[in-house]
Amino acid sequence: MSETNFSKADAAQGQSLWRRLVDSKLDRRNFLKNATLAGVAAVAASPLQLRSASPAALDVAAAEAAPLHNPRLIFSPIGPSTADEIVLPAGYSYQVLAPYGFELANGQKVGYNHDWLGFYPIDMVEKGIDPSYYFNGFLSPQMSSEEGLLVVNHEYFNPMFVGGHVDPAVEKSAEQLQEEQHSVGLSVLHIRKNGEGQWEIVVDSPHTRRIDATSTLLLTGPAAELDGGPEAIGSLANCSGGVTPWGTALSCEENFQDYPVALPDGYGWDPAVYGKKHYGWVVEVDPFDASSTPRKHTAMGRFRHENVAVAVGKDGSVVAYMGDDKADSCVYKFVADKKLSGNRAEDMTILESGKLYAADFGNGKWLLVDYDAQEALQKAKKSDDTPLFASQAEVLADARAAALALRATPVDRPEDIEIHPKDGSIFVALTNNTGHGNFHGQIVRIVESEGDPTAESFDWSIFAVGGPQSGFSSPDNLVFDAEGNLWMVTDISTSRHNKGIYKFHGNNGLFFFRTEGPFAGIAYQFASGPVHCEMTGPAWTPDGKTLFLAIQHPGEESPSLEELSSHWPNGGTERPLPAAVAIAGFPGW
Repeated sequence: MSETNFSKADAAQGQSLWRRLVDSKLDRRNFLKNATLAGVAAVAASPLQLRSASPAALDVAAAEAAPLHNPRLIFSPIGPSTADEIVLPAGYSYQVLAPYGFELANGQKVGYNHDWLGFYPIDMVEKGIDPSYYFNGFLSPQMSSEEGLLVVNHEYFNPMFVGGHVDPAVEKSAEQLQEEQHSVGLSVLHIRKNGEGQWEIVVDSPHTRRIDATSTLLLTGPAAELDGGPEAIGSLANCSGGVTPWGTALSCEENFQDYPVALPDGYGWDPAVYGKKHYGWVVEVDPFDASSTPRKHTAMGRFRHENVAVAVGKDGSVVAYMGDDKADSCVYKFVADKKLSGNRAEDMTILESGKLYAADFGNGKWLLVDYDAQEALQKAKKSDDTPLFASQAEVLADARAAALALRATPVDRPEDIEIHPKDGSIFVALTNNTGHGNFHGQIVRIVESEGDPTAESFDWSIFAVGGPQSGFSSPDNLVFDAEGNLWMVTDISTSRHNKGIYKFHGNNGLFFFRTEGPFAGIAYQFASGPVHCEMTGPAWTPDGKTLFLAIQHPGEESPSLEELSSHWPNGGTERPLPAAVAIAGFPGW
């Protein structure tokens, strides 16, 4: 966006606009009421009292404080923790699953920095998906909760822990680059419960495979031919994702811009390969067919994709909601040209064509991001007064610049977007924007006109606001349970953990919200993660008895391999490992 002759003015105007819009949406009296109730929860688990407590002490203190909380909760909320451990309420436990480096078949191993997790019951395709039953990505209770395919995104790597590169002034060896390139992308893991009720990986399953930065993928849609496409090498920066109603995984490429940049500012990968416009797309993977080629759908736009949430209209229309995880960037939706047919092979092509829209929160409108239809895109100029775009392919390849040229609303780091399983409203986690004073973020709720996901207008409100008065900061990945409750993990930047205005929070954690009734929007903490980690990718089994969660970058701020800030999950003097965990103890739906 810095190339254009309108970017600086728009950025300043956008910051001011979003702050005014948020202020206008906050009902002062209701907000103060909610803040007071949230304050009760914060007092019940005072960070001053619990900061140095052991996990067991945290559970006891939280249980004693439980009467101050909503009595209908299925757990006794915990307080903030700085322990190098996953802290859970009494009665809940976790199992480590698929840590980095876990060996798979054919010499492959699980990648680094687990992010989005998608659970695909082993009988999902066989039993068929009812698109009207939207829970956790179209899962239904009739599907297996004992066996399935776990799709794991691997967002990025720490060069010190992957390849052992510790000096940014020194070029990486070919072996180090190769190890890094194999550590990103996705893992598709066949998992099942054994006779003792523990999850295990079926290592030799025909479903188990890795997709990394060296794999072959195909670009589809209007921008497929850019930079020598449609063949593309690899997928990287895989952040969050989503599930389609035909049973495939959508993996979102986010911070792709760092990979081709030379050391010490970037990762130092080959710019002739990784500097192409082949990254920053939504990638579709069929977890049930290991021989299939993953596809990058250019019709859905190129930006720093955090995730994608798919909705199906009453007439079969397929709509995907997405966020651009960058300060002062936009919220999008994609309306596919084709409608859901129920034929899986045919539905596999749905995301290859359609219309991209960006949200104008000031007017409650979806703006069509289309070169032929929008004069503003045809007239947009670079700083040297040459056209910014010459085709729809170029518009899609720089969707952020196009959205801002249309005066879509730049918001505060839209990360995860999820759809309420009961009423179809859209929840957007805006993590923060420290550049203009939003240090703790908020969660926004969007309601489409007449409940139609293809509508061109919408209303919106503020669901929850982060900060000490609420007990949480920096909302990130979201997931609903079958009853319509919201579960949210936080994303305080590692360098800010337990410092300054974030000290009240402790380590990043997992929080629970009612979405309706007198307790709606109040945060109750369910879990706290190890030191310097980010909890990501929550996903349920259909029966609601297992919650899969990813532990990303524990010990990320370690000064060296000899001085580690975390030893999770193995303890002792071991190096920290990203991993998925399976949390048990839930009563189910």
